[in-house]
Amino acid sequence: MAIAEAQVKGGQALLSEDEIAFYEREGYLVPKWRFPPEDVAKMQRLARKAVAENPDKLNHPLVMLHVPGNKVQQINTTKEWLDIAAHPRLLDITEQLIGPDIVLWDCGLFYKKQGGGPATPWHRDGTFWPIKPLVSISVWIAVFDSFIENACMRMIPRSHAAKQIGKHSKDHKEDVIFQHQLDANEFNEADAVDLEMEAGEMVFFDAFTIHGATRNLSDKERAGCAMRFMPTTSHFDFDAMDPVHAKNSPGAAHHLRPLMLVRGIDRCGLNDFKRNHPTEAA
Repeated sequence: MAIAEAQVKGGQALLSEDEIAFYEREGYLVPKWRFPPEDVAKMQRLARKAVAENPDKLNHPLVMLHVPGNKVQQINTTKEWLDIAAHPRLLDITEQLIGPDIVLWDCGLFYKKQGGGPATPWHRDGTFWPIKPLVSISVWIAVFDSFIENACMRMIPRSHAAKQIGKHSKDHKEDVIFQHQLDANEFNEADAVDLEMEAGEMVFFDAFTIHGATRNLSDKERAGCAMRFMPTTSHFDFDAMDPVHAKNSPGAAHHLRPLMLVRGIDRCGLNDFKRNHPTEAA
């Protein structure tokens, strides 16, 4: 799926051929490019605002931050998040990995408070995503410094290779950010790589790549801003959403998510860019 440097049409070729090859082989990539200080400061301001205005929802991901008034979680947010989610350099890197026609279908915040922020169970993102074919890339940006001590992201390298979702089951523990985990016999945790990142650094990873994070028991907060992109050669099928999962996991209600074409055109011709957008955005 990777697009060579010379093929980038929408902007700058920020990834080297070696970085692209690493992403294809390992299923994830921490690029050399990072957000500049002014964007990091904005991201931190927006994250703290989201945390302060949605205190009852912080044990779960806050999703669709860039579309105020959306019906997924009824959260308080601002369209300023779109400045981060559709940052031109972020899209340039995404274009090199999935092609020039790009849909943004989520911008979320994964917040773990100091002294007991919930764990993120091992999982593959694409488990419930109604994307056909299932081609999507996530970008997780460290809003604050993210190290082992405060529960940085962890990846299982090359776990995307078979393009299989694997078996997931319900996690009944209370100290998790969502109750959904990959069965332990699907991977070897000893293969995990800890991705320590300073604020403004990020990791791109495939929909099939296994990842997770521990609880944050440190005295430092941890937050990651996660964007989800898909190429327009795929169809986001709103009507394929599992109604039981939608009812039990309101934040995962993909049938309520607005799509946003952020670069190029709709190649498959099936994506509905009008559905679920609120009539007024705050």
